[in-house]
Amino acid sequence: MSINKETIISAIIDVCKAMGLDYITKVRSATWNADIVVEHKTYKVAFNVCKCPRNVEVAYKAMRKERVCGCWLLLPTRNSSYQEQSLPCFNLISKTDKEMVCLNSKLDDNSTNQIELFSFLHSIIDGKIKFAEQAEINKVELCFYKNRCWKCHKENDVYFVNRLFSQKGVVIDGQNLMIDEDLTFNPSIIKGFKRYIQEHPSETFIMGDIKPRYSKTIGGAYPSFGCVQCDSIFGNFYLQENMIELIYCTDSLRKTIITLDEPIKVSVHCWYKVNR
Repeated sequence: MSINKETIISAIIDVCKAMGLDYITKVRSATWNADIVVEHKTYKVAFNVCKCPRNVEVAYKAMRKERVCGCWLLLPTRNSSYQEQSLPCFNLISKTDKEMVCLNSKLDDNSTNQIELFSFLHSIIDGKIKFAEQAEINKVELCFYKNRCWKCHKENDVYFVNRLFSQKGVVIDGQNLMIDEDLTFNPSIIKGFKRYIQEHPSETFIMGDIKPRYSKTIGGAYPSFGCVQCDSIFGNFYLQENMIELIYCTDSLRKTIITLDEPIKVSVHCWYKVNR
């Protein structure tokens, strides 16, 4: 299914009618233009549908001064233009039977980053598509895999952080965690995992204690995984290499979502859909 400007504008109009909202097409002002402007309570939402938008930052700032929320829906093109992540520019992609909107251009292939067009339009008109620079994480998805002890050859379970969830709706996947702080041994996550084990006795994990162990490599102790049988340290550098290989193929790995008693504040730079 191909995406074109007329189809997207028609979809916006259909959503406006379904929500009982007034709209105006082909709006031109002294400082900004829009293909369609939707009136919603005390503010308006201005949509532009195009391939390579220009002067987005200038137009966006001018809109905000007039209580207008700007939104640029970007049609597929071979040569897409770069836009600052914090600007409301969202790539459109076509799937077999529906159009999808990518909340963050750097994560186009990530399903958690894609929203059906009609759901996106409803959400952004209602003010539920927001940009976050910081998030309070209250849930974490851990991915487990087997690691054989280098000393006694016992197989152990170890984990890496695969996704972070905030109560408001921010979702950060592991491929983007790689550039941020390593949260593997964050005290809140360790505490949450230990509580999860206590609350789910039927689930078995072959793991040594998560605790500081001495490393000859660095000449000091640091929080680490270790062998359940001989307590030998599993070096962080070695495990991080494993994570880099596995993080792109987590479908076959065992996963667990744990809840944190103490939220973790992390820096983010992404758009998200607000939870109801």
